[in-house]
Amino acid sequence: MRNTDKLFFYTLFLLGIHATLGQNSYTDQWFANNCQYCKKTSYLDKKSSLATDAWHNAHTSFANTKFKEAKRYILTDNKTNDTLKTLLEKHILIQLGVENDAKQFFHTIGSTQNKSIKQFVYKSLGKLYFNEQKYDSAIIYYDKSLKIPITQSHYFTCEILENKAYIHLKNGAFETADSLSKKILRLYKQHQDSIQIARNYSNLGNLYFEQYKDKLAKKYFDSAYTYSKSLKDLELKSNIAYNLYMILEVSKKHEAAIKYYKEHKALNDSLQKQNAIWEVAQEKEAFNIAQKQTELDLKTAERNTFIAISAGILLLFVIGFIFYRKLIAQNKKIKKLNRELNETNTVKNQLFTIIAHDLRSPVARLKQLFQLRALKKNSEGISSDKNVTQIIDALSLLLDNLLNWSLSQSDLLSVQKEWFPLWQIIRQIELQYQSLIEEKGIQFTTNIEKSVLVYGDMEIFKIVIRNCLDNAIKFTPKNGKITISGTTENESFIVFITDSGIGIPEKILKSIFEIKSNKAQKDTTGRKSSGLGLMLTKSMIQLNGGTIKIQPNPTGGTIVNISLPYKNAA
Repeated sequence: MRNTDKLFFYTLFLLGIHATLGQNSYTDQWFANNCQYCKKTSYLDKKSSLATDAWHNAHTSFANTKFKEAKRYILTDNKTNDTLKTLLEKHILIQLGVENDAKQFFHTIGSTQNKSIKQFVYKSLGKLYFNEQKYDSAIIYYDKSLKIPITQSHYFTCEILENKAYIHLKNGAFETADSLSKKILRLYKQHQDSIQIARNYSNLGNLYFEQYKDKLAKKYFDSAYTYSKSLKDLELKSNIAYNLYMILEVSKKHEAAIKYYKEHKALNDSLQKQNAIWEVAQEKEAFNIAQKQTELDLKTAERNTFIAISAGILLLFVIGFIFYRKLIAQNKKIKKLNRELNETNTVKNQLFTIIAHDLRSPVARLKQLFQLRALKKNSEGISSDKNVTQIIDALSLLLDNLLNWSLSQSDLLSVQKEWFPLWQIIRQIELQYQSLIEEKGIQFTTNIEKSVLVYGDMEIFKIVIRNCLDNAIKFTPKNGKITISGTTENESFIVFITDSGIGIPEKILKSIFEIKSNKAQKDTTGRKSSGLGLMLTKSMIQLNGGTIKIQPNPTGGTIVNISLPYKNAA
C-alpha cells in the first residue's frame, strides 16, 4: 500500500506548499514593500484598496490575478523605477505561462548591485526551475537568494525552505527534508501562525509516513489535527483528517480510521457547498456589479446629455452675448460717427458763417473804394490806396489761415520738426508787421535770448507767431505796448506775447478756441474778428508738440503763453 500511495503523499506535500505560497506569496508582498502607498496601509488591506497611485493599483491587481488590469496600470505609471515595473511585467508573464522570456530577463538583471532586487530575482529563478522540475538549478538559486544579507519576513524563508524540503523528500534525502521541515515549523511557531503550523505538522507526518515511521507520522498528524480544529480552512482540515484515516488504516485500526474518513467526507461536502455558495455569491456579486455598471452607464449618459445640452445652451448664450456686444459696439460706433458728423456739419456751418462774416466787410469796402475811384474822386486817392493795401493784407491772412486750418483738419499738412533759433523767427515776423506797428505807434519789445533753440516745424511756428502778433496789433490801441518775452520751465520754453489792448471778455475767453459765430469781437478800428486765427494757432501748436494758453493781463490787455521743447545753443 505504501508503494501505491507514494505519489499521493508527494502530491499532498506539494499541495501543502502551493497552498502556503498561494495564501502568503512573498512575490505579492515584495512588490507591496516597494510601494509608498502600501507603507501607509496595512498589508492585509492592500488587495481591497485601490488608490490614485498607478503602481499600487498595478501590483494590487496582480495580487488579485487581474493581469490585464495590472498591465494597464503599469503602462500609465510614469513615476516608478523601470526595473520594478519590468519585474512585475515578467511575473505577469509567468502567471500567464510565458516563463522563458521572464527567465531570460531574470538572468540579465541578476547582476544588479541592488541586493533587494538580486535576492528577489534569485528566488524567482529558483521557483521557475522548481516548476520545471529542474531541482538542482532550483536549489542553486534558492541558496544564492538566502545568502544575500538582507533581513526578510519569515514567509520569504519558509517559501524557499518548503520547496527545498519537497525536493529532498522526492530525492529520498529524508534527514535533510526532516531538518528543513522542523526549521520551517519553528519559524511559523515563532510567529504564531496557526494555519501554517497545522500545515507543516501534516507535512512532517507525511515525511515520517514515507519512511515507515508510522508512530512518529501519527504523532505529527495528531498535532496537525489539534491545530486545525480552530481553523476555518476546510480544505486543510479535510487533508489532515484523510492523513489520519490513512495512517490508522495502515495500522489496521479500521474503526478509528472510518471515523476520520467520515470526517474527511463531511468536510469535503462542506467544502463543496462552500465553494458552491461562493460561486453563487460571486455570480451574484458579478450580477450586482453589472447592474450597478448599467445604472452608472445610464447616469453617465444622462449626465453627458445634460452636459451637452447645457454646453449647447451656454454656447448659444455666449454667441448671443457676443453678437449683442458687437451690436452695442456698432450702435455706439454709429452714434459716435453721427455725433462727429453733426459736429462736423456744425463746424462747417459755423465756419461758413465766419468766412462770410470776415469776407463781407473787406469785400464791401473794396467795392466802395473802386466805385469812388470810378467816379474820379481823387481827393480820397491817397487814403484809398492805403485802405486797399490793408484790406488785401487782411484778406490774404484770412485765406492763408483758412487753407492751413483745412490742411490741419484733413491730416494733409506735412510736419517736419527740427531745432531752430526762436529769436530769428520772431524778428522776421516783427519786420513783416513793422509798418502796422509804426502806424499805430505801438511800443514793441522783444526779450528773447538769441541762444534759445526750440524744436518743431519752423514754418508752422511762423503761422502761430504771425496770428498771435496780428491779433495783438489789431486789439492794441494807438501808442499801446506789445512785449514778446520768454522763460524756461522744465524741458519747455514758454513764449509770452503780452499786449496792453482792450482784452477779451471772460465769456468769450472760455470758448476762445472753439468755432462759434456768436463770439466775434471788434478790434480798435471797429472791425469784427471771429477768432479763426486762434483756432488755427491751437491746431498748429499741437502739431508742433506744444501748448497754447490765453489769459487776461492784470494791467490790461491779454497774455498769450506758447510752450515748445527747447535747448540752449550756448
